[in-house]
Amino acid sequence: MTGRREESARESRRRLLRAATELVAEAGPRAASVQAVADRAGISRGSVAWHFGSKDGLIVEVIELAFRTAEEEYGRRLPHSGPLTFDALVDAHLAVVDAPCGRVFATVLPEVLRDEGPLRDAYIEGYERTRQVWIGYLERIIQDTPGLPDAKSLASIVFGTGIGLHTLHNLDGLVDREAAFGALKELFRLAAGVRRG
Repeated sequence: MTGRREESARESRRRLLRAATELVAEAGPRAASVQAVADRAGISRGSVAWHFGSKDGLIVEVIELAFRTAEEEYGRRLPHSGPLTFDALVDAHLAVVDAPCGRVFATVLPEVLRDEGPLRDAYIEGYERTRQVWIGYLERIIQDTPGLPDAKSLASIVFGTGIGLHTLHNLDGLVDREAAFGALKELFRLAAGVRRG
């Protein structure tokens, strides 16, 4: 009996987290009210407090899950050792940006820039961890390309470019993120060629 009850509780938690992630990805944390999450999950609204303590507790879990999912996606798309290209890294980044986790990042960012608290703390922690993953990838890429900026600077450039392009795309649907990231790839190739030559 206990096993069935525990499995039911885990399933309720998964459904609530999935519903909250969908709502946050669609329209941001404000859209993920306790009632909206419960309705989408088909579970009583009291379950949110029982499983997560509060709406903020639930949204923190959504943010943490989004960063874990992004890191897993990079790991799935990129080789764990050996040669790695900037193009492959940017392509993996575009896939993450277009996935639900990337939409969570985009909709939560304005909230965490505006307000301090647990959502901001969770976002910063996830961002810093993901940035370290990127620095590791970039170190592999630039090790054979002397003269390029250091991996930390390149990570800042790519993350900043990604945030900016995604914001512009949301403001103006005519902004083509793939074309813009293609231009970033070309700039990297030019810089690498110029530095080598």
